[in-house]
Amino acid sequence: AKDKSEKIFALAFVKLMRYDGTTLRDGEHDLIVYKAEAKKLEDASTYLSLPSTKIELEEKGHSATGKSMQNLGSCTISKDSFQISTLVCSTKLTQNVDLLGLLKWRSNTNLLQQNLKQLMKVDGGEVVKFLQDTLDALFNIMMENSESETFDTLVFDALVFIIGLIADRKFQHFNPVLETYIKKHFSATLAY
Repeated sequence: AKDKSEKIFALAFVKLMRYDGTTLRDGEHDLIVYKAEAKKLEDASTYLSLPSTKIELEEKGHSATGKSMQNLGSCTISKDSFQISTLVCSTKLTQNVDLLGLLKWRSNTNLLQQNLKQLMKVDGGEVVKFLQDTLDALFNIMMENSESETFDTLVFDALVFIIGLIADRKFQHFNPVLETYIKKHFSATLAY
């Protein structure tokens, strides 16, 4: 607004949420730089459907390099590059698709058995971050499937895995969180 002669010359963006509901992976990302043509890129809807990283571009079957200038819809890819490094810190969003599958188990019960088995392979740091939500999910699975014993052993194994994690010296500072959960939040009468 201060200087009318300053115009957008290029644009790069990144999507924080992936198509599977997980967050952007930690690490370095090579972003695509789009040439800004006239006022086209001032409207976010023009570019938000386009790939934001070089990996995403290659997944869609385009080349990230080459002499010919890539043209995607109304946007042209610049030869310039832009690299960012990310570290996502969240107690509500996860980068792990298996943990997400367990936390949102009601949306796809067909994968429940697989998600329960996969929980034991999830990084401990990610599990303890979502300790209360994970425990709630496990007890709800047990209570809502009480007519059959299909998930009982898997849920029990998952609970033993979580308690074992917290007993580990690395995560012992989460012990008060587990104690508080047991005293104040646990209410699964059928699982008791």
